[in-house]
Amino acid sequence: MKGFRYGSTQGAFYILPGEDGWAATYGNETLGEFSSPQQAADEVARGLSLNCPHLSETDTSMLDVPEQLSDWEIVHV
Repeated sequence: MKGFRYGSTQGAFYILPGEDGWAATYGNETLGEFSSPQQAADEVARGLSLNCPHLSETDTSMLDVPEQLSDWEIVHV
C-alpha cells in the first residue's frame, strides 16, 4: 500500500490510507479524512479544513506544501 509524504520546514505531512478514505496527518495529529489523496493534498496546501491545534490556516498555507501529488514523496505503508 502506498501513501505520500511532504517534508516542510515545520515537519512532515503525510497522506495515508485511512478508515474512510485518506487521512492527512502532521506529527501525531490527524488533520482530516478525505475522499482521495489529491483532495487531501489540496486541503493541506491551502490550509483549509485542517483540524490540528499545532497549525493554523496561515501556517500551512505559508509552508509551500505542493498541491500536486507528483511533488510529494511516495512512501510505502
